[in-house]
Amino acid sequence: MTPWNLVGMACVNGLSLIALTDHNTTRNVPEAIAAGAEYGVAVLPGMEITSKEEAHILGYFPTLKDALDAGEEVYAHLPDIQNQPALFGNQLIKTNGDEPGGILDKLLINATDLSVDEVEALVKKHHGVTVPAHINRGNNGMIGALGLMPFLPQFPIVEVYANLDCPAYATKGRFQLHSSDAHRLEDIQDQVFSLPLEEATPEAAFQFLKKLYHG
Repeated sequence: MTPWNLVGMACVNGLSLIALTDHNTTRNVPEAIAAGAEYGVAVLPGMEITSKEEAHILGYFPTLKDALDAGEEVYAHLPDIQNQPALFGNQLIKTNGDEPGGILDKLLINATDLSVDEVEALVKKHHGVTVPAHINRGNNGMIGALGLMPFLPQFPIVEVYANLDCPAYATKGRFQLHSSDAHRLEDIQDQVFSLPLEEATPEAAFQFLKKLYHG
């Protein structure tokens, strides 16, 4: 799942707009954006942050700089536990067309020391919006991690896993996103969801989400 490979697969599957949301880092977003410019796929900068409660929360950002700054701050909140490549694979940073550009040492699948509220505040500090990921799936969905979905007006947008039931209260009054949530190239599906945008650009997508977030 290198940036150029995943954006290339998105292109093959006819996707016009995707978000790259690696766990607890944004270091490969620049290459994904570069690949998107080559393949004609718009790439919204993002990240999937794990709170200390083990909830997965998506952060979407208006600019690459905002995403990179947020990513560095989130990475600093990870525990100092080193990745074991033999178990989890190498955590590679790619540059210049998927050439090696470095390795991230901390194990990215760990939880940060940030609470759900602190994750929300960090993303907001970097001009982004937060979307709880797959709220109805497993222990890392907001419902599984917290025991319930926080009530509105917090988190007016949620990402729902389409193949599982979701409590009606958790989505009532909220805008729902759906995603292939791909961790392998073969997981990248044809279009599973669309946004009502006049143009398929990261800017238009972010402004649409921001408007929903702030009302």
